Amino acid sequence: MKIRFDLEEDDVSVLKNKNVRADYYLDSYLEVFALENNKNIFLFSTTLHSTIIITFSRQLIELHRTSKKQVLDTFGNANVYTFKKVGNYMVITNFDVFSNSEEWEYTFDFKAFVKAYTKELRRHLGNLVVKDANIIKRPNFVLLRQGLNELDAILQEK
Repeated sequence: MKIRFDLEEDDVSVLKNKNVRADYYLDSYLEVFALENNKNIFLFSTTLHSTIIITFSRQLIELHRTSKKQVLDTFGNANVYTFKKVGNYMVITNFDVFSNSEEWEYTFDFKAFVKAYTKELRRHLGNLVVKDANIIKRPNFVLLRQGLNELDAILQEK
């Protein structure tokens, strides 16, 4: 089973909040699909805010380092997505809060998952630079780039 990430690029905008000295990049949606038997299986989506991607990257790094379970808050729905590392594999579980039940569970090769994610993150960062060359100086972009570099280092490990 393979994984595919889609970061939609249609609505990249910057909100500058001088009160908290922060810039927020709103980038539409992150959608995650599993590819099984030549079919796209929708896993989850989230309204994409760069801090969610920064958090997700950090969670993948932490999962690699400690194998400690990670929970992603997508802010876009009431489901809880849990990520566990078991050996060389990652298990993603979707728990539906409304029905109080597990909707699905998928297992992926951890490095293949990270490779697919970093490929899409790299594309996303490139698109941001095309839309706003000054973005490379913004704290959120720097953190996104740092996460990408750390994930690339994980992929280089034997």
